[in-house]
Amino acid sequence: MKTSDELTQKIAQELKAWQKSQENQPSGYAYEKSFTELWQKLGKEVFQASIGDNKYAKNSKKK
Repeated sequence: MKTSDELTQKIAQELKAWQKSQENQPSGYAYEKSFTELWQKLGKEVFQASIGDNKYAKNSKKK
């Protein structure tokens, strides 16, 4: 499981790389699309870190 410091660093690195890739972006559509993709990716990583390394099975029986 990643610590919150590791997640914070990962998010900062991804955001910095995304910002650099968006310099001179002429299309608002492409900018918004890449922004959405970035946050979906980061959201998935944060969610996965919150549930741990075990596979999340939404249909598994609760104990």
